[in-house]
Amino acid sequence: MEKSSQSLQLKKIITQSIISVITGAVFLLLSVGTNVWMSHVTDEELETTTFLNQYRLGSKALTFAVQSYAATGDREHYDAYRKELNEDKNRDVARAGLEDNKITDEEWALLDQIAELSNGLVPLEEEALKLAEEGDTKAAMSYVFGKEYEDTTKSINDITDDAIRQIQGRVSKNKKGLRIFQIIIELLYITSFMYLIYQIIKIVKFSRKDLLEPIISVSDQMIQLSEGNFHAELAMEADESEVGRMVSAIMQMKQNIIGMILEISSILEQMGDGDYRIEMQQEYVGEFGQIKDSFLKINEKMHETLNTIREVAQQIDSGSEQLSCAAVDLAEGSTEQASNVSDLVVLIDTMYKSMENSAKEAAETVELSTHAGQVLLVGNEKMQDLKEAIGEISKCSEEIGEIIRTIESIASETNLLSLNASIEAARAGEAGKGFAIVADQVKNLADESAKAAGETNKLIERTILAVEKGTTIADEAAESMNEVMKGAREATEKMEQTSQILINDVSNMQKINENVVRVSEIVDNNSAASQETAAVSEEQKAQVESMVGLVERFQL
Repeated sequence: MEKSSQSLQLKKIITQSIISVITGAVFLLLSVGTNVWMSHVTDEELETTTFLNQYRLGSKALTFAVQSYAATGDREHYDAYRKELNEDKNRDVARAGLEDNKITDEEWALLDQIAELSNGLVPLEEEALKLAEEGDTKAAMSYVFGKEYEDTTKSINDITDDAIRQIQGRVSKNKKGLRIFQIIIELLYITSFMYLIYQIIKIVKFSRKDLLEPIISVSDQMIQLSEGNFHAELAMEADESEVGRMVSAIMQMKQNIIGMILEISSILEQMGDGDYRIEMQQEYVGEFGQIKDSFLKINEKMHETLNTIREVAQQIDSGSEQLSCAAVDLAEGSTEQASNVSDLVVLIDTMYKSMENSAKEAAETVELSTHAGQVLLVGNEKMQDLKEAIGEISKCSEEIGEIIRTIESIASETNLLSLNASIEAARAGEAGKGFAIVADQVKNLADESAKAAGETNKLIERTILAVEKGTTIADEAAESMNEVMKGAREATEKMEQTSQILINDVSNMQKINENVVRVSEIVDNNSAASQETAAVSEEQKAQVESMVGLVERFQL
């Protein structure tokens, strides 16, 4: 695993690169330090040489000033000597500067020798200055131009040159060693830099070949997966590296997803065919487990729902069959009822016309009774015409008998109609209750009419007896006439009541006729609605049977 792990390889290359960078940085710092040290050594060499030259120039300045003063006696040279000795002090400054530099003991010995020789010239210079100040320039010149002074001056110059050469040699040697060290450091720096370039090339090559190309392949594969193409080939092999493990994970993911898709498609097709006896064999890992749980819950809920639908469908099927039978029976009963109501309408219309005729005849009877009363009044006034009046009364009595028989016939027919109306009202049920009440009233009216007719018939019989007796008992004519007048008035009142009752009955019968017509219309509408309900029930029954058949297709 360590050999094939991209992260470890990359980490190793980066570590080597970092070490190379650090090494190069160290060599670079060493090179810079060497250059700085070289510059410092050069500066120190230059400074040391400068100080030595300054020391020598200071000595030469004193020598020149004292020799010039000894030769010329010019005060200016004396002042220059004092100035160099007391103010400029180039030798003291140079020595102090040399003390700050790293001077070897051997070099310091030369410098001490120069100082000692310079100090040895001071008595000679002091004596020459004193003689020159006194004006004895020749003696003064013998001090500063003599062999001792010149030899000492020459020795100082020679020793100074030796010191400068010795210091320059030492510095040159140090500079040479530093130069060699610097070259070695620069070579090492160049080597580390080249190694760093090699590591960078190696990183680029590793990144392109071992990282970028596999990542691009994996990225293309992931794009294919995001577009739903789970059969796209991945031209990479799984291994123990990070990318290899990624390839292994992608292949396993594709295999799992393809397996889940195939199983879900098969289950959905099975459910589409109505078979809910599903079994899920595929392993649903991670969050995909929710899909399996959801399918199992859906299957469970569908089992419950379809079982409920099946039970309800069976109940609806049974209820719809009963409803269909009841609707058919209702339609048949409504049709028969509509036919009976139509017959009743015709019968009531006939009865209405008959009662209307009876009312007219009753009105005529009332008029006849009134006229008879008037005639009786006239007969009461004209007793001499009694026989003729009795004859006319007998004739009128016969006519009244005929009318009474007609009334009795009408009462009998009215009673028969009332009986038929009661029967039809009983058949009509709730809708015929009002009509039954009217039928009872009509029957009562017929009974009263028959009763009145019977009483009128009795009166007529008594009138006939009275007329028969009138022929023999004329003296009782007035009394009999009064009784006849009384009976006639009663008959007239009864006839008026009967006429009024018949008129009211005609009005009520008209209302009954209108109500029965409306009932007939309602019954016709009910019949049509019942037939339509029966048809809808039959169609609903067929649909429920079809639904039951569809539900039976589901296998649970």
